Amino acid sequence: MAGARLRFSLGSGVLIALLYSSVLRQQEVAGYEFAILLGLTLAALLFDYLKLGEFLVALKKQEATRGSHDEALQAALAATLKSPRLLKLIGTELHTLYYAFFAKFEGNDRDGLFSYTRSSNAGDVFLVVALSQLPFLPFVHVLLEYHKGPGPAWVITVLTLWSVVWYLAQIEAVKFRPIEISGTQLRYRFGLFWTADIPLESIKTARRIDVTEVLDGKDLFMSPLGSKRNVMLEFDVPMRFTGPYLFRKHERRAAISLDNPSRFLAELARRGVVIG
Repeated sequence: MAGARLRFSLGSGVLIALLYSSVLRQQEVAGYEFAILLGLTLAALLFDYLKLGEFLVALKKQEATRGSHDEALQAALAATLKSPRLLKLIGTELHTLYYAFFAKFEGNDRDGLFSYTRSSNAGDVFLVVALSQLPFLPFVHVLLEYHKGPGPAWVITVLTLWSVVWYLAQIEAVKFRPIEISGTQLRYRFGLFWTADIPLESIKTARRIDVTEVLDGKDLFMSPLGSKRNVMLEFDVPMRFTGPYLFRKHERRAAISLDNPSRFLAELARRGVVIG
């Protein structure tokens, strides 16, 4: 984990250095101005490096006392930032960076009772996104910088890299955030994409989805693109599904993905849910 922390900090430094060299070479920046800017950047990177170490220590402590990795991660972030408002503001980005660059060093034995790791096809989706964007990114950046300047070029580059990092994070997030059934709730999770805490008493029926069944996303919630949706849930009232960046959906039906749908349906039946 210490090696991952160092590589992440060095990688951030290299990216910032490239941005500086691209932007500042076209500006008349005095030597003292550059020195101040460089000093502030190095201080910020050092601060982030130390905070990252504090966070990883806090995460280990929380994992020893919390029932789930998801709860331990949230508690460790809260303890490190010491600001609920800041955590709410940048929580999605911090979760993305953690799962993209650090979670794999925690081990993968966290599938939980109801895993959807295989049915999510997160690895395949990441490869599609990465292969369709990364090979062309240097050419796009150079062309934009030549014709439009460094500002637009770096905006496109950073957004493209972030989209790739986001999908990279899903590969680990689907392993660490399983679907759970507690005494009174179904805690639906799909990586960093969607969450929902659904009262079991609100589930009207649950059934397997036939392979020939056509699903229309206009009138139901569906697990993200690329996943094998194999279980349909119907609710008495619309359930709220919360996505990243404050996205919300309220639906009476949900088509979700599970690695072992039979065991999942059997557990719901044991809790009194009608199986169709």
